[in-house]
Amino acid sequence: MKILIVDDDMTVRELLRVILKDYTTFEADDGEKAVRMYQELKPDIVLMDLFMPKMDGIEATRKILEIDPEAVVIGVTAFHSNKGDELMKAGAKEIISKPFTRKWIVEAISRYAKV
Repeated sequence: MKILIVDDDMTVRELLRVILKDYTTFEADDGEKAVRMYQELKPDIVLMDLFMPKMDGIEATRKILEIDPEAVVIGVTAFHSNKGDELMKAGAKEIISKPFTRKWIVEAISRYAKV
């Protein structure tokens, strides 16, 4: 399974990469790169931050779902309480709040993993 990690914080990307070491992971540090990488790689799941330079997670989620309406985008953000609804309206399947636990990430991935 391929997972695209999208976050402008290198530490968060590294942590997610370690948690997801059993999967093939790719990383983008802004929404524009995420959309380009989605088109090229067609990952099974996208873990999407909310606030990033160039293009935020809301717009990137919309664009990814325009490319592929079946895309699975999971929001991973510290701003769940005030912006999470916007990410859900853009098409995210669910939101995981930062700080997150390994368990939350693994459980979310397993919910959407294609068998």
